[in-house]
Amino acid sequence: MKTNRKEIKETDFSKFTSEELADAFVFPADQVLDAKEKKEEEDFWTARRNQFNNRTHKQKMYSRLLQLKFQLEDYINSSQYLEAFSFGFFLNEYVSRQGKKDKEFAVEVDVKPTVLSQYMNDHRKPTDEFIIRLELHSNGMIPAISWFKVVQKDKEHEIRTSQKIRDEESKHVKNRLGFIY
Repeated sequence: MKTNRKEIKETDFSKFTSEELADAFVFPADQVLDAKEKKEEEDFWTARRNQFNNRTHKQKMYSRLLQLKFQLEDYINSSQYLEAFSFGFFLNEYVSRQGKKDKEFAVEVDVKPTVLSQYMNDHRKPTDEFIIRLELHSNGMIPAISWFKVVQKDKEHEIRTSQKIRDEESKHVKNRLGFIY
């Protein structure tokens, strides 16, 4: 039921404490649940909690991988670079959230365990073929382009910040343009 302004002006607020007035403003009386609605809501959340706690191993793994997918997508869509969120980090998470050992996963994607370890520890950049295998392994849940964008984000940061590369490549450049920008 809506209250018009005239009714509000005629209400004597002096009989209420400031806490009661604040509660009434934040939780209007027409939105307060009655006992039956509270019981229904409580039953709903109890059932939901039970359903959550009784998920199968496959359902739990699916949830963990979906979380990883969203974390990966949030990161690649952000303008911020975080060194901790490298390709190796996401690959480690992908394998561990499945509850698999590295050697087992290496067999599943047909790479040597040492090569997988190098990818996971960011000692080697992944090949395009490996990135496509990751997409195929996840059955398309995490697209190859998402994995590739993480690699590109790492590379972009390296190019922007590596003075060593600039110093080394500077030796190969002659007759630089004299423009100041």
